[in-house]
Amino acid sequence: MYNELRAELATKEFMRSEINELRAEVRQNALYLKILIGITVFGLMLFNPAFVKLVELIMK
Repeated sequence: MYNELRAELATKEFMRSEINELRAEVRQNALYLKILIGITVFGLMLFNPAFVKLVELIMK
């Protein structure tokens, strides 16, 4: 019984560490997505005057 409990605890700890690893990956991917969106918006504003007008209208 003791070995079964130890094995179960080890499995739970392993799963917890895997979940934490996945959460970290999701956070990192979210950061990458925000950076890509920022670069895209910056590029549109730099090279597309119509987009600049649209942003100005939205911000009013």
